[in-house]
Amino acid sequence: MTINLKVDDLSLLSLCAILRRFDGDLLQSFASFDASALTELLASDRVVPVPELPGSFQVREDVWTDVLARLRAEHPDDELMLHEEAFVRFLQRLQDDPSIPERRDHEERCFYHLEALRVPLIERREWERIRHYVAVLRAARPQAQRHLHLLSLYDGFDALHIPNYEVGEAILSTLVADPSLADDIRMRAFNMLAQIHWFQTQYDQALEFYRQVHILAGVTTNPTFQAHALLNMSMVYHEIGYYIQALELSEQSLHAYQALDDTYHEAHAHYEVGKNAIQLGRWQDAQHHLDAADVIYVRLGVESQLANLYCLRAQLHHALGDEVESKMWYLRSLEIGRSQQHGDPAVTMDAWLLLGFLYQTQEHWSEALAAYEQAATIAAGLRNTHSLALTHFRCGEVYKVQGLTHAAANAYRKAIDLLETLRGAAAGEEVKLGLLGATQQIYEATILLLLEQGRHAEAYHFVQRARARAFLDMLAQKSPELYASFDQPVATLAEIQAHLPKDAVLVEYFTTGVLPRGDSLINRLPLNNARLRKHLTTRPSILIFVVTHDGLEIYRPLLDPNTLRPLPHDAGPSRRLLERPRLLTELHKRLIAPFQHVLQDRQLLYLIPHGPLHYVPFLALCSASGEFLLDRSGPAVAMVPSATILLRNCLACPRGRGRGLLAVGYNGVGERELRYAEVEARAIARLLGGEAWTGPQRKTDSLIEPARHACWLHFAGHAVYDPQDPLNSALQLGEDEALTARTIIGRLNLQADLVTLSACTSGLSHVVPGDELFGLQRAFLYAGVPSVVCTLWEANDLVALLIMELLYTALRAGVPVAAALRDAQVTIREMTGRDLQATITRLHSDNPELAAALNDMIGVQADLDTHLFADPFFWAPFMLIGGPR
Repeated sequence: MTINLKVDDLSLLSLCAILRRFDGDLLQSFASFDASALTELLASDRVVPVPELPGSFQVREDVWTDVLARLRAEHPDDELMLHEEAFVRFLQRLQDDPSIPERRDHEERCFYHLEALRVPLIERREWERIRHYVAVLRAARPQAQRHLHLLSLYDGFDALHIPNYEVGEAILSTLVADPSLADDIRMRAFNMLAQIHWFQTQYDQALEFYRQVHILAGVTTNPTFQAHALLNMSMVYHEIGYYIQALELSEQSLHAYQALDDTYHEAHAHYEVGKNAIQLGRWQDAQHHLDAADVIYVRLGVESQLANLYCLRAQLHHALGDEVESKMWYLRSLEIGRSQQHGDPAVTMDAWLLLGFLYQTQEHWSEALAAYEQAATIAAGLRNTHSLALTHFRCGEVYKVQGLTHAAANAYRKAIDLLETLRGAAAGEEVKLGLLGATQQIYEATILLLLEQGRHAEAYHFVQRARARAFLDMLAQKSPELYASFDQPVATLAEIQAHLPKDAVLVEYFTTGVLPRGDSLINRLPLNNARLRKHLTTRPSILIFVVTHDGLEIYRPLLDPNTLRPLPHDAGPSRRLLERPRLLTELHKRLIAPFQHVLQDRQLLYLIPHGPLHYVPFLALCSASGEFLLDRSGPAVAMVPSATILLRNCLACPRGRGRGLLAVGYNGVGERELRYAEVEARAIARLLGGEAWTGPQRKTDSLIEPARHACWLHFAGHAVYDPQDPLNSALQLGEDEALTARTIIGRLNLQADLVTLSACTSGLSHVVPGDELFGLQRAFLYAGVPSVVCTLWEANDLVALLIMELLYTALRAGVPVAAALRDAQVTIREMTGRDLQATITRLHSDNPELAAALNDMIGVQADLDTHLFADPFFWAPFMLIGGPR
């Protein structure tokens, strides 16, 4: 229903709507209204009496809604002004020390108007103004417990924006621990705690707090904070690169704000939807939402937010190839960002940095360097390490084009040194602007330039630093409490060579220019915007570093690593490659043949894949003449997460600390029930005289101490891989019981020489951009185990039992694990039906349960002379990760 109002009526009713409840004397004290107008209003049906306050009135609900809508649309600044005037007037009355009933009323009104004031003031980033109002209200000595709680909430908010995260977290944690705290204030405190964790890159904790906010908002029927939680979660997901999730959440928040007629936050939601759309290359959607945000911000007069918006508009036009329009928007952003009234150095810094990049893509080198200098000066003043690092990197890119390679290398080094001072990429310092590239690109450019300069040892050292940095960034996002445990010095080439025996070789791969799959800014750039594309990516390539105890050789095969990227949601990319034998031969030619001569007379080969190469089934690679990388006369193969992990965690780990074997097996239930996991655990325990824990009963708590002292740990059963949170990947130990990678690292201090994960998908891991495997096997390495045997894809039950029997028989005889696994795999590859029968006959006396299981699995009698398991599908999934002994 729309209420027809005259201008004078709107002015009077606006004041009434802001005050909530009023009488004639109160209205007259604010402004000189005609007495007859007041009498007419109070006698009209536009206002209704307040039953509990005789003589007081409030605006009828439908009129109140319409008046506020008109006020915000036609005179947006008046709402702020009226709340401010009301706050000051009631504060004065509170300071005059009225009687107790009046004091309670004035105190409540002061907090009501301050709460209303904070929304537009926060949008305008007027922190000092907020601090002033809080301080004068505190000085008036409020007494209601709710109001004291709100003052603590405001203190936490202030600490958040100083920023002093430790103080803010302490204040807010104390507040939420108070059992008398109202749910609505608790919800807001959770929201601020989420921000504190977010701004310290503790993303999982931040998301959990935001989920609590969303739940409490539902319980308290607070749709505004439900919308806030959705919008904030979208921003966290955007920051960690999950743009699809970010877009979905920001769209949900937008619809919620529109339903609430919350124009300030509606504009912000439009901005976030537009920002996510840009990252996904959805240009028209981005333009639509940025236009909508622009209209609202202009109407509300929120100039400070326009600076951010214009900077984002400029990025959109740059992506679309409209460089003239892009420059215009950057300059408009700078105009607002540098203004005295609405200035924001952080926005100004971003605009200079991105404008410099625009100049760089236009090959206006001097203008680019000048803009980068402006950005660097502001970044240094703000102590914004990440942005300062990006300016050095971009300057290095300019120097390189200008032929100043020494200056370029120095600039790259400064950028990396700055990045490595950060614990992860702090939210306040991470410039997630899309067009500036990612941290990994800085390392790639540095490594390629050093190779061009012939500085091979330095290039290899930066390969180690790149791997370490990517892993630590992921860890800071997912498990910051474990960060210190893994922040160790990277291995130098000299250290690696000193630990390599003469009969060993370490082969480390490094990929550059790997692009994301699916919708992304880089994949959706218009074809005619070639020069932007050139500056956004490094040249796709694969580098092979071959390290021996006395040498370093480098190869660059002609192979684009992007061709090896798995398809989205592909659960078995390695196994998928097995279906293309010609590709396996081609990959052998590109990835193995260049250093094949180095393998002559070597006993051990360490392989360190990188990027998409983690999905390559290296052991199944076969030369054109039919020779596999894995051969009885060739070196044993150990996969390694990184050279630093090899030295610090695998080779440095003492052996022989534990005693005996502990095998854990669980078949599971339902459709995914396994038949032989528990049989396998008992068989291995019998073979080595160890102990087997099988069945559905809980095991984790009782496992901690025995596992710590075992020499060999064997897990048979299902493993669950979590691609969104690899440290949440887990072994299924019993019914509704999982042993996660996070628990393994945090609680298991192991002395075992070997852990075997004979579990479905045990070797699947997340490939961090620029880094290495990140999952269960790495968790055991960090828990103190030097060697882990696992599978790259789900192994055949029969083969798994045979491999394990051969492996542990050799281990019992003292054969090193790398050689034992190689010989077991080759034996299986060469096994005929006759050989299998002989194995079962042997086991009938030694291990009848295992023999019975093998007999049960064989089914139809196979040809006695057929090589039953020659296909790499059977023998190639098994791999050793870590040390070879």
